[in-house]
Amino acid sequence: MKKNLLYLLVVVILAVPAFVSILRPGFFPMQDDMQVFRLQQMDKCIKDLQIPCRWVPDAGYQYGYPQFNFYAPLVYYFGEGVHLLGFQFIDTVKIIIITGFVLGALAMFILAREFFGGWPAVIASVLYIYAPFKAQEIYVRGALSEFWASIFFPLILWAAYKLIKKGAKKYLFWTSVGIGGLFLTHNLLSILFLPILVVWIIFWILAEKKRASGWRIILGILLGLGLSMFFVLPLIFEMKYVHIETLLGGYFDYRQHFVTLKELFFSNNWGYGSSVLGPNDDLSLSTGIVHWVMGLISIILAIFTFKKNRKFSILLFGLGSITLFVLFLTHERSSFIWSIVTPLRWLQFPWRFLAVSVFLLSFMSAGAVNLSGKFKYILGGVAIVAVLILHSSFFKPVSWLNITDSEKLSGASWEKELTASIFDYLPIYAELPPNSKAPALPEFLKGTGEFKNYFKGSDLQTGELSVKETARIRLPIFDFPGMTVYLNGKKIDHVNNDCSGEKDCLGLVSFDASKGQYSFEVKLQNTPIRTIGNLMTLVSFFVLLVLLKKDEKISEK
Repeated sequence: MKKNLLYLLVVVILAVPAFVSILRPGFFPMQDDMQVFRLQQMDKCIKDLQIPCRWVPDAGYQYGYPQFNFYAPLVYYFGEGVHLLGFQFIDTVKIIIITGFVLGALAMFILAREFFGGWPAVIASVLYIYAPFKAQEIYVRGALSEFWASIFFPLILWAAYKLIKKGAKKYLFWTSVGIGGLFLTHNLLSILFLPILVVWIIFWILAEKKRASGWRIILGILLGLGLSMFFVLPLIFEMKYVHIETLLGGYFDYRQHFVTLKELFFSNNWGYGSSVLGPNDDLSLSTGIVHWVMGLISIILAIFTFKKNRKFSILLFGLGSITLFVLFLTHERSSFIWSIVTPLRWLQFPWRFLAVSVFLLSFMSAGAVNLSGKFKYILGGVAIVAVLILHSSFFKPVSWLNITDSEKLSGASWEKELTASIFDYLPIYAELPPNSKAPALPEFLKGTGEFKNYFKGSDLQTGELSVKETARIRLPIFDFPGMTVYLNGKKIDHVNNDCSGEKDCLGLVSFDASKGQYSFEVKLQNTPIRTIGNLMTLVSFFVLLVLLKKDEKISEK
């Protein structure tokens, strides 16, 4: 036990250089420079008691947006918890990054230690931290959710294995939490990971001769999916109500982003630019030289020690085969698969498969160290030194900005946040995104009157309305399924196709009112799909709580 704690301490210490460059006041630029803004919008949701958060008030040039109805929210829920402890938003984002590095390394340590022991687990964890792709995710692209997804890969495989072998309900709990967490962190990587999980489960059920454990695994997966249904169901069934064409075309067409063999295996190039058509990408798309070398060593040693370590050798052969296939999918030669399996295009970048290959190769490196016998400390030490020499310099921002929250969320920076990626998930009733900021007050399209006590919340707008003659009022908020208008507490009909005075129809909420005094409210209500998703999440959550309170071991009957 003490030895394992010492190994864990070593992992945490070795993780520090990966994030030490951001341990200072201020913030740094990244390609997806909306992390602070999304967190601030989540904060408005939570303080408004809009739980779960679906609609944010300031995106879409302040007409509001169904941001977290479609964009995985878990990282921002975690960030909001940190922010409520008193940290400013920019520091909270840095804490999210640091937490991602540490938790990812610890999860890998737990998984690798289970199979190969403490020292090999240290090697796997360090390689998992210092993969070039990890540095690229944070310090170049700013892909927080994609980065955090890597926490759940090892957690899920460890929990599923323990659930098959031991049957204890705590492993059912962690299997479910891991799967739910992954789907709430990055839906695309969740889909990529599921086939690997299925292969892993089948292998260990057969290897451990635990066929009766199949129902436990199925229950764990179902409960995990259930935990995420408040997000996943609307994501699937309400996507038709938003513009998604910009997510697949132009720069985001997968055909522009295949990776060459040189980039994958031999290049140690680093850059803060973008992926482009051809071999001249200005960012690292390497699987990691040390990573694939250690993976190859694990296969070679598995061959030589097959009779002695039959089960683990077969495991490493299987993982190596999966890794090769995953890496093949990043190369242009795999384009025939992409053209047949059309849902793959939603990945946008074939090199996103590197998230999976880095995980598999890091885990396999522990196998290499374990199988090297008396040379395990030498091999492990060389791997750590090599990966730090080759890649640790990547883990720093391109530049640094000495700013605070108030500076990040004001002026030109704020204006940029309001319009960034404005076409992605734009409600379908809008023909094009707005080219100017939403007005401060609702508009009278017909008739006359005045507004008092106008208030704009996260997913609602309220106020008092004095109508002098029959009028049509247009509110500065996009229409979207569930958007409901009340006059004096009574639900009324509204339209979204009165585009008077607009160059391009924005699909804003408009309603009619006769002469009189009114209180009005427009609010995003749950649709049947959202209600079902919310209930499935609540039921799954309570089932897990009940299971944790019962006997320690689940019956196999």
